[in-house]
Amino acid sequence: MSERSLIKSAGMVTILLVFSRVLGFLRESAIAYRFGTTAETDAYFVAATVPTILFMAFNDAVKTAFIPVYGEYHREKEGNAFAFTVFVIMSMILVASSFILVLAAPLVVRLLAPRFTGLQYELTVLLTRIMLPSLIFMGLTGLASAILHLKKNFFIPAITAYPSNLIIIITALLFGARFGVAGLAWGTLLGYASQFFIQVPALVHHGLLEGKKLIWHHPGLKRMAVLLPPVIIGSASTELKSVIDRIFGSMLPEGSISALNFASRIYLLPNGIIILALLTVLYPTLVELYMDGKIKEFKNTLRHGIGLIILLVFPMMVGLVVLRVPVVRLLFERGAFDATSTAKTAFALAFYSWGLLPVGILVLFNRAFYAAKDTITPMLVTLLTMFTNIVLNWALMGPLQHGGIALGTAISMYIGAVCLGYLLWKKIGAFGGRRIFDTLWKCGLASFVMGGVVSYGLRFLKVGSMLRQALEVGALIVIGAAVYFLLVYFLKVEELEDALNLVRQRLKG
Repeated sequence: MSERSLIKSAGMVTILLVFSRVLGFLRESAIAYRFGTTAETDAYFVAATVPTILFMAFNDAVKTAFIPVYGEYHREKEGNAFAFTVFVIMSMILVASSFILVLAAPLVVRLLAPRFTGLQYELTVLLTRIMLPSLIFMGLTGLASAILHLKKNFFIPAITAYPSNLIIIITALLFGARFGVAGLAWGTLLGYASQFFIQVPALVHHGLLEGKKLIWHHPGLKRMAVLLPPVIIGSASTELKSVIDRIFGSMLPEGSISALNFASRIYLLPNGIIILALLTVLYPTLVELYMDGKIKEFKNTLRHGIGLIILLVFPMMVGLVVLRVPVVRLLFERGAFDATSTAKTAFALAFYSWGLLPVGILVLFNRAFYAAKDTITPMLVTLLTMFTNIVLNWALMGPLQHGGIALGTAISMYIGAVCLGYLLWKKIGAFGGRRIFDTLWKCGLASFVMGGVVSYGLRFLKVGSMLRQALEVGALIVIGAAVYFLLVYFLKVEELEDALNLVRQRLKG
């Protein structure tokens, strides 16, 4: 892609993801409004854990393993036949997996929430069985998105969450009172299905169904069979961190799991917009550069990506720590979600937020390895990170309760990012460590100064109407952003200067 096309596509995806994440928070707000942080909500979130993990694992893994292989064949005559064959094989695997998991639902719940008993356990099993078949649509959603990304169609994959979130919001608000969380679970299943079906017309437009030819012995299938399992294990292990948090949370007082869930939704929002938008456009480029042997350009692209993550995510990390209480109150405190729920969620958010920066960098390092067709190394580092997370959660949950679980997760992210970065350096050589460190300390200094300014402004906030809270929190965010970007401008952070130069060239053009 040309530089202009890259910027245009990344900008479009970012805007679409912003609105998608807003809808995601409206979805969480609707659930919080209807059910609060109760035992019933804990049951729903535990039941949703398996589909969510499998969604992230299959959706991410299929895209990651499929893009490098399909990228070599999608311009050839049999490219669509290869993709159609992968669709058929993946569908059969997903249907069989869903059937087995539905039968094993009681065992799954025992593993995820060992302290659940009685009615809460039975409810969790029921909800799990309702939502598990969504695995079929999750895997196909990832495969469809990968095909459209390679066809340079970024719009349709970026809006898949729109109908899904709307369906869950409507279910929670209109049917939650009558059918409880069981109705919400059915709405969640329907929402996941919509993410795949909204992409079908675009797939047909790009000729996926032309001929409907199956090529069972295509060489690309063997290559995917080698690449895919480690990516699935690595992606599932990454998402298993949420499972680990909920398992430990089930050992704590009622509402701890819900507080961890709502806090994690907030702290992952920046990466869900910025990092996802960047990687959606950047990953196919990294794949092409490595395939063409352009290692220098590959390293430069990787370094630019890391610098942009630091520039944009560091201030958000500090800002979430400082604004944790007003942000949680603004987003969730209404209906059954009271001041106690706000305090619980904000406590977890304070610790989760410190892991925001390494999460983004870790995901980018993963993609760099995948572009180089190395799926084993990221899987091993992810397993190490997961083990570290278990140890830290166990050590910290005693003194800090559910806040210790969040802190353990954050620390494990730093360990994983450092390990994977070191291994990437060993694999491809130096990729601009001095410049990255220069960006890191400058952005860190600017972020902490910004945090001090915003912290001082907290004393002027008052609990009022939702509109007043939104205006006051929004004003603090704007002031903090202005302070931060002025500081990084005067500190001459190169990534900001590069971005400004591109804007100037675009305006002149």
